[in-house]
Amino acid sequence: MSQCISLILILLIFPFKVFSVTPADSLLTVLKTEIAGKERYDKKAEYKISKLRKAYQLSKKLDRVQEYKAAVALYEIFRDYQFDSTYLYARKLMQLSIAMHDKKKLAENRLRLGTTLITAGMFKETFDCLRETNPRLLDSTVKKSYYILYSWAYSDLAKYNDDKIYAPDDLRKKYLYLDSAISLCEPGTFEHAILEAQQQPKHGRNPSYYFLNLFKRKLSSHEEAMVVTGLSKYRRGQEKIRLLATAAINDLQTSTYRALALLNLGTALYEQGQIDEAYFFLQQALQQANKFGGRMQRYQVTHMLSTVAAVRDRLAAEERHLFLIYFSCIAGFAIIVTLLCFIVFIQLKKVRAAEQIIRETNRVLAGKNQQLWEAGRIKEEYIGYFFSELSRYIAKLDKLKINAQRKAKSGSVDELLRLLDQVDIPSERHEFFATFDRIFLKLFPDFVNSVNSMFGEEDRIRPKSTGALNAQLRIFALMRLGINKNEMIASILQYTVNTVYTYRFRAKSKALVTADDFEQQIMSIELASNEE
Repeated sequence: MSQCISLILILLIFPFKVFSVTPADSLLTVLKTEIAGKERYDKKAEYKISKLRKAYQLSKKLDRVQEYKAAVALYEIFRDYQFDSTYLYARKLMQLSIAMHDKKKLAENRLRLGTTLITAGMFKETFDCLRETNPRLLDSTVKKSYYILYSWAYSDLAKYNDDKIYAPDDLRKKYLYLDSAISLCEPGTFEHAILEAQQQPKHGRNPSYYFLNLFKRKLSSHEEAMVVTGLSKYRRGQEKIRLLATAAINDLQTSTYRALALLNLGTALYEQGQIDEAYFFLQQALQQANKFGGRMQRYQVTHMLSTVAAVRDRLAAEERHLFLIYFSCIAGFAIIVTLLCFIVFIQLKKVRAAEQIIRETNRVLAGKNQQLWEAGRIKEEYIGYFFSELSRYIAKLDKLKINAQRKAKSGSVDELLRLLDQVDIPSERHEFFATFDRIFLKLFPDFVNSVNSMFGEEDRIRPKSTGALNAQLRIFALMRLGINKNEMIASILQYTVNTVYTYRFRAKSKALVTADDFEQQIMSIELASNEE
């Protein structure tokens, strides 16, 4: 324990010098100690966040300028800490920019939103933000961020495509935008140097040259993590492990949850055959990804963790198998021939029982994985839909508010009433139901047929048009999504609770199966397979 504390103190005082001389195993020990005590760093971050939130609430009582500054501070502190809150304040900053009628700030905050979205792998939305941003409104400092975001987006898109058709063009655009960003940086600055290190490798100069030059500077913990992570791409073996362990330690000390140092460390350990260590650090990377909440980061970690877990399980099975062989050999020399058949029979019986347990466990796990996959797909479809609808309604409400205020100020009461008459609630509800039907039937294309299979021919439910549901089918659809309370269903569909109850009661009474089996069969209707 005292050795670990000493190593931590050395790392805090001489971080770069340590990684070049400290054995990789020692750094991994320090990293594990830091992981065990990471709550103390998070408490500091949460304390700062709490103060900024109080300042933000106070600023809302003052003026929009103060509120804007407070929102920027919250965006910055959440940027590497938590995706949802970063997204929330990026949207808030855009709303404030609109309210302040400041086109320049609106353009800047579109870049903030795009920078947030790219961390979740939302390429389309990121490019939408970039296309909607007018670069002529940006000063040189912000325009540099505009080019960096374009370069970042194309870089991640190239990794995602990973083919010979689209990826080369994505990389070409990445380097073009990167060159534009570098041209706007002040020579000699850290930013200029770190961007140069990411340029397309030049003939006769290894990219690691730029990273090594950066170590001549006085770096912050976050900057050092960036540099050692970049340099690790050009190193192998124990040096790569030391670099990534150093980056991961710095990420923990700065409560940086958006970083991928732990993921890269776990991957490097896996490639070097250190399976147990790789599995441990990838589990920590998954906790880090869950804490940040970025979809792309969580996917990358989960994909790698499942690969390592499979290898780990296979090696464990091989070890158990070798142990059984060894035990059988020793027993064969120790036990008389007349008892050998009996022992073999007992061992085989145990193996069959173990295999049965494994098969049963795998069956249960497969069911759980299927449920998680279904829940994930349903949430992905509907969360995306509700975010889109919420954004649309906010924009529509804002437009209505502005027009209503204008009419009210001018004293045009008749025009104000006509404006309010244009709010077509039945039409909006109809559109809501139509979109709900479309997304649900995309997830459960055989839903109507599956429901009708539980009724006789005369009692089957026939929607008015293909690709749509009627009132009764929507109730069953919500039940399939896990919403089972009559009050909740009635609230969503704008029915009375008695109406929902009556529909369900009638359906169960007419069904060819029992009431309990009816709801179980509704829940067992299968989700469409993911073809992507």
